[in-house]
Amino acid sequence: MKANRKFIEADERAVSAVIGVILMVAITVAIAATVYVYVSGMIGGTKNQTPNVACTTDSTANRVTIATADANIKWSDVRISLDTAVTGWSVYTSAGAPIGYNDATTQPFTGAQMIYAGDYLLLNGTVGNVKVTLMYAPTNSLLGSWTVNV
Repeated sequence: MKANRKFIEADERAVSAVIGVILMVAITVAIAATVYVYVSGMIGGTKNQTPNVACTTDSTANRVTIATADANIKWSDVRISLDTAVTGWSVYTSAGAPIGYNDATTQPFTGAQMIYAGDYLLLNGTVGNVKVTLMYAPTNSLLGSWTVNV
């Protein structure tokens, strides 16, 4: 009997089972909220996404032709650069109407001309390989690079 009394008289304070369950649920909710905030910040991303543009090259006609392009891309959002400063370039619609010209002092594209399949970039000037690079300005992303033998 004396052994049993020892346990009864000892200071045995404990958390009840209900309080323990409530604490575990609260900790779980706090961890879940932290993970949600962390993951939603990573997945959110930018609202401006880089569009897809595919081109073909024609060394005979000195052209880079838009084969396919996502909808609602404006020429004014595209930056064209060449790896040589000697070559001039012009952009035309598929029907042959001019859209923009190379001008070192101003932005070559104004207005809301959209990019459509069949539009092309005509290169003139230098003889040899010319690397044409298209950048999408709103996201500062590369649309692609193509080499044309002019």
